Amino acid sequence: EDKPMLRHASRRATSLARDARAWKNMLASSAHARAHGGHAHAHAHGGEDGASSCCDGDVDREPRFTRTHEVVTRTHTHGEASMFAVGIAGRGFDLMGDCRRVEPVAQSGAMARRGETLVKAHWDGFSRSASDELYHATWANASGVREVKMPFDGRVVRFNVEALKNPYMNVRGPDTWLVEIAAASDSSNTLLDEDAYEAMCDQEEVDEMDAANASYP
Repeated sequence: EDKPMLRHASRRATSLARDARAWKNMLASSAHARAHGGHAHAHAHGGEDGASSCCDGDVDREPRFTRTHEVVTRTHTHGEASMFAVGIAGRGFDLMGDCRRVEPVAQSGAMARRGETLVKAHWDGFSRSASDELYHATWANASGVREVKMPFDGRVVRFNVEALKNPYMNVRGPDTWLVEIAAASDSSNTLLDEDAYEAMCDQEEVDEMDAANASYP
């Protein structure tokens, strides 16, 4: 009965560790930017990462989530159209290592359908290959590509230039957007809220732990 709470606490601890690394990287990046006269361009666009600011006052900025671990945040609303920032959700970061390269796949200005790949995040790190009932783990070097997909039909607006230039420093976690898209304002209604996303992640972790334990010799 306590296992979901323990899994949630474990994921929270992982998130806090990732956030600590993110702050360290961000401070280093900020110091570099100050030394080179940076950040003016980013603030002119309404945020540290350059995401658009809103022109309508009442905007729902609660993050929404996809089943493929994208996090989607509304950044700008004008009538029936909205801009959304799309990044990798926390669980998506848990499943990858350090981001080494961000590769745009879609074209800025192009229309894209739900599920189409927008960005490929190339990473390397470590993965658990097996464990026993005492939670002794075997780790191995790993690398891979995480695809960031279109959460719903819309138009690709632009990519996060800072993430493209230096992903290791600037792709810091779920708060880092990778691509901005435009779509109907009600498009995000089809996505998961935070509670539903956490429940999905809990079930995924149960399934993965069972599979890992079953593979242990």
